[in-house]
Amino acid sequence: MEGGEVGGEPLTGDRHWSDLPRDVLLLIFLKVGLLEVLRAAGSVCRSWRKVAEEEPDLWRRIDMTDHPDGFEAFVLKDPTKLAIDRSGGLLEEFSVECFGDDDLLRYLCDSTSVLKRLCLTSCYQLSEEAIAETAKRQPILEEIQITFGSFSEKVTEIVGKECPQLKSFKFNTKWYDRPDTGPQYEVEISDDEVEIFDEEKIYDDQEALGIAKTMHQLQHLQLIGNRMGKKALKAILDGCPHLETLDIRRCYNVIMDADMQARCARLKTIRLPGDSVDDYEFEADADQDDSSDVEESYDEDGIPYFRGRLDRLGIVYSLAENIGKCVIL
Repeated sequence: MEGGEVGGEPLTGDRHWSDLPRDVLLLIFLKVGLLEVLRAAGSVCRSWRKVAEEEPDLWRRIDMTDHPDGFEAFVLKDPTKLAIDRSGGLLEEFSVECFGDDDLLRYLCDSTSVLKRLCLTSCYQLSEEAIAETAKRQPILEEIQITFGSFSEKVTEIVGKECPQLKSFKFNTKWYDRPDTGPQYEVEISDDEVEIFDEEKIYDDQEALGIAKTMHQLQHLQLIGNRMGKKALKAILDGCPHLETLDIRRCYNVIMDADMQARCARLKTIRLPGDSVDDYEFEADADQDDSSDVEESYDEDGIPYFRGRLDRLGIVYSLAENIGKCVIL
């Protein structure tokens, strides 16, 4: 490829970007991320565009979470459908943040039936009916992550019934910085046990009981910020005999007394209600600020570019130079 400029730097004849082997291009594209492939890498030259458009292996795992916050994210809905199309029915992992809705999940289900991993973050426009339909139409789902959303307590039972092969389930919500405090009283939960309740706390066992009732093959469970109590956690431990890891950070209604600690002793890993959340990747106290100074425009294929950032083609070329030389030499 000769002539032209990228990022203000002329393209000279000694840069044979169009001659890079397919495997090297795939490595470059995976390093820069699929959003960058849609926005820039596929426009470098004909050979790069061919790989970007006609290699379904590149699109087996689609992650649409690295994007501007707020309303700007919704301009990525159509490009996401384009990415799904390019997977050629081989899509196995799909992650979306903010702009996931019923229409997008239906499009996903119409395009693949081999989905194994589904991650939905802050998809407040997504209905429980769409989640149920997706779970039903993706029979080999093994991992589901739902972080922040507007769903009733029945969603866990729905997912569990429709996904019998589910091995990993994350159903996280926002939490308070510290436990609620207030006058306490005892409630009998069995013939010989009582649970201490706080008048100011809000208990909700239904999500956890839905898991215990339906997700019997579960190996990994994360319920950060859940309002379940001790009774519901006991039900999960009884109903999920294969459970290996459990993350109940910020589940302040769970009292880890001696009995509960003994029940959890069989687990390989457990994160307790008061454990640190410093390694948690999401903000959990307040909604993200919708304000943004990022402006969007579109290329000839309708793929959005975001101004005010580093030149995307320049980034791609820099990575190509470093990766290509290492592989070829």
